Amino acid sequence: MNNFYTYFIAEERYLSIIGIFLIFAIAFLFSEKRSKINYRSIGTALLIQILVGLFILKTSIGSITLGYLAHGISRLYDCSQAGARFIFGSLADAAGPWGPIFLIKVAPAIIFFCALMALLNYLGIIQLLVKGITMLLCPILGTSGAETLCATANSVLGSIEASFLIKQYLANATRSEMFVILVSGMATISAALFAVYGSFGVPMIHILCSSFMAVPGSILIAKILIPETEKPATMKVSDIECKKTSSNVFDAIASGTSDGLAIAAGITAMLIAFLSLIAVINNILLATCGVSLDFIFGKLFASVARLLSISSVESEKAGILLGQKLAINEFVAYVNFSKFALTERTQAILTYALCGFANFSFIGMQIGGIGALAPSKRELLTKLGLFALLAGTLTNLLTAAIASLLI
Repeated sequence: MNNFYTYFIAEERYLSIIGIFLIFAIAFLFSEKRSKINYRSIGTALLIQILVGLFILKTSIGSITLGYLAHGISRLYDCSQAGARFIFGSLADAAGPWGPIFLIKVAPAIIFFCALMALLNYLGIIQLLVKGITMLLCPILGTSGAETLCATANSVLGSIEASFLIKQYLANATRSEMFVILVSGMATISAALFAVYGSFGVPMIHILCSSFMAVPGSILIAKILIPETEKPATMKVSDIECKKTSSNVFDAIASGTSDGLAIAAGITAMLIAFLSLIAVINNILLATCGVSLDFIFGKLFASVARLLSISSVESEKAGILLGQKLAINEFVAYVNFSKFALTERTQAILTYALCGFANFSFIGMQIGGIGALAPSKRELLTKLGLFALLAGTLTNLLTAAIASLLI
């Protein structure tokens, strides 16, 4: 009895249970057709999400395995700095008097990991991995091969790259399938950013765990909000063929490098623009109201942080990061992650809550990218954009709430 009191009451984990119920309540409230919800599929997806968290966070096999994987990614990050040292020389040495230079530290890692993912994709390693998971999940969840494959691939590749794997099926995808594709892209981050966020001090094991848990979580939330009412064309997983994006090894490396350069340049430009605009907004708010944007975020999202069982002492700081993630993006939130003196448990919970592309700017990126792959679906994508943002946010919060019960 004392153990129960300490675990659920004294450490306020009961708030996470309330948070989970509220997340489901919001999803059911906004559902397009509650009568068509497949409750068996929803319950199974939730069970899988919980079991993944339990295996990784509560078993020695899971934690050791993911620890090795996290260590391997960290070593790969170190390899990415070899190119940086060659190009930038001593400027790449964070131990120098100038300290770590953000652009030199981040851009080479993104370019390297994008090239590596493109190479693994061409060699069929990623397809083999995601198709294996898809063949396991589809019969259990009752979902189509195309949407499940894309949701699984989103935990490794970027949203557009994952959608390209099923390009030939997009034109005939149902409304519910397209929504799963959008939501899974919103609720995850690409593997190219794992090591980058890890270098910011974000716990790598929790980043990886969040990515795995988000796959069933995104399907779960998406199928509550827009249940399947049509007959998908790809219910047989064996009929699914993954398209390769490159013609040979060198083309894969070159295209991956180009994509990485574009992403790194985009992130750099975005950070300069957003952080500068935030400074302008803060100056205006301070001059007119005497408050900052972070103060507003902290107040607005503190209650959300409390429902993840984050203590009242840290809830406003956590709320700032949650607000930055939604209004700006997760990159800015993770950049500021180590600036707050947060406890280890709060850092772990926030890792799950922030680990996704669910923000306003990403809506346009998905419409542009997926819309180019399936022009006939562009109008549908524009209609589902904000709805997908809600679903992606709910998925990240659900993952965080479940993880907070286990941490």
